[in-house]
Amino acid sequence: MLAAISLLAAAAFFWMRMHAPRGNVAAVFLNGEQVYAFSLSEYTEPAIVSMAQLGYDVPVNFELKDQRIRFIDVDCPDKLCEGFGFIGQENETAVCMPNRVSVTIIA
Repeated sequence: MLAAISLLAAAAFFWMRMHAPRGNVAAVFLNGEQVYAFSLSEYTEPAIVSMAQLGYDVPVNFELKDQRIRFIDVDCPDKLCEGFGFIGQENETAVCMPNRVSVTIIA
């Protein structure tokens, strides 16, 4: 009986953990210094945010949706950072080297 209760409690714990909203944050860095943080759980619908909107004169834009973030419409010659695509898991990082901007997902 005790084993069944323990098994049921463990199953309930894992179910709640899998279905709980993600609490990840996208930390934005400029020149190696964190300048902004997006709470990704707030972005279930698409949104475009520019560094200019955040108060920085850097030609970088982000798309946030489904609790993930990516570089979009970046003004640099190679646009490699756009190739990273969406990131949203802890410790994932995307970098725009020419503009000295990076985004890292933290829990």
